[in-house]
Amino acid sequence: MNQQTFFLVSGTYRIAVTAFLPTDRPRGVLLFIPPFVEERKGALPFFVSTARAMGERAFASILFDFAGTGDSEGDFPQVPFSQLETDIETVVNWINGRFANIPLIFCGLRAGAILAQRSAARFPSCRALVTWSATPGKSFFRELLQRRMVNDMIAYGKARANRSELEEKLKNGESVDLDGYVVSSDFYHGIQDLVPVPVSCPSFAAPQETRYPPFWNTIGHVDLDDLIQETAAWLERTIPDTSTQHETQADLPPAMERDFGELSVKDAKNETARTCRLAWERPKGQPTAGALFLHGWSGDRTGPHRLFVRFARELAGKGVLALRPDWIGRGLSDGRATDASIAGMAETAQLALDALRRELPENAPIRLVAICSGCKVAITLASRNQDLSELTLWSPESMGSLRAKSTGRRKLLHTVAAYGKKLFRLETWKKILHGKVNTNLVAKALVNQEVRSAEEAKQEDRSLEAFRTFRHPVRMIFGGSDPDAKGSREAYTRFCEKNQIPYSVETIPHAGHSYYGEEWTSQLFRLSLEEKW
Repeated sequence: MNQQTFFLVSGTYRIAVTAFLPTDRPRGVLLFIPPFVEERKGALPFFVSTARAMGERAFASILFDFAGTGDSEGDFPQVPFSQLETDIETVVNWINGRFANIPLIFCGLRAGAILAQRSAARFPSCRALVTWSATPGKSFFRELLQRRMVNDMIAYGKARANRSELEEKLKNGESVDLDGYVVSSDFYHGIQDLVPVPVSCPSFAAPQETRYPPFWNTIGHVDLDDLIQETAAWLERTIPDTSTQHETQADLPPAMERDFGELSVKDAKNETARTCRLAWERPKGQPTAGALFLHGWSGDRTGPHRLFVRFARELAGKGVLALRPDWIGRGLSDGRATDASIAGMAETAQLALDALRRELPENAPIRLVAICSGCKVAITLASRNQDLSELTLWSPESMGSLRAKSTGRRKLLHTVAAYGKKLFRLETWKKILHGKVNTNLVAKALVNQEVRSAEEAKQEDRSLEAFRTFRHPVRMIFGGSDPDAKGSREAYTRFCEKNQIPYSVETIPHAGHSYYGEEWTSQLFRLSLEEKW
């Protein structure tokens, strides 16, 4: 398939669009409507897997990020709710111009499913509708408020404000910090009217839960392979293959190497090459420095609640050229989730670092910015490139022999302790008894903790051994409510002091592992930019 990411101008914003195109004329074009805020990140693997499955069946797929989300331009709190339909219209107009007389299928997930319904009713070019776990605006927002309660309980041991108090603020024109995003009053009022509408085209509606219930959904993703196959089979039955000849597709917008790029990554096991996809954030003039962003195990190049996008663009405003790659098997890069490993991520990171160096003036300083297991990649990369100017490590996960044997058990106990409080509430048991909580999925997520092999641990130790001679600053920032923070902080502090590596350590009180709060995010950025050397 031909896969390419580019920007389209939508009102006053540029929105990121990714096209997955089969070699020949497609029998249909799927337009994926994403859900809101942090659910966009959780939806991306499902969308990409579905797009590739449909590509094998000669369907094209179009993914995009709403303004203020993902790779698109805009700050979420300032983007009006009306921009959602403007963005959809922008992409639909582009599709209609490029794929005339080819059936258009709207596909939406959760709150995005309701927008897909509205779009199917609005645009006459729509030939079919697919909705997964459709969630009206009020229900979605109620779940968003519930996640705020969860984050508060983990960080403070109690909710700092109840749902009624938060909604009252929004009704009165104030903004509220939810799920790592500042939600405006305009967004709140707009989403209240997001309700299902009737459509006349053929429809496939999957009620299957595509994520864990709100209180549990921080602990894993649901396996959706069966749902993808079911959807694909319905679309093949519904959209007939009318092509009578092989036709090459119309050109995509010009490739924007200055905004997005690709790297060819060779697979050491079978000698095949796969594509790593990148996003650049460029300063207005000649760059004075570079920054390479290394995301965590289950994330993508945007980072948790767009941390990487926002910080990279802040650095670009200071003259820094920033590069954000997706690991193989993650985000928009090739491969499946099972293809990822720390060693493979480090090899890809080296290729990205080389690409960044080629774009910079000779001897320009380069810093690595990493989060969670991406910090293992940063240390591995720095052990091989000891001229790097600085490592900025957010919630660094201890590696090799620095990792305590009790780490996995501590994570599990922390999760059980935090969520266990819910089990002592009558309303929780009512939901369980009425089948509103999928206890099998919850149990599976609780016991399926991330593990590493003995060989992986040895590889990490070899990287640590080489890292002992690194002599540039290592800046580490932890969240006070991260259950692993104390062990990792102590282990890395001992390591740096023993090996005379210059370092600093900061802890943001109450912040979680991914800093899901605007106050914590602001502190994280401030500490990451402070010069202490």
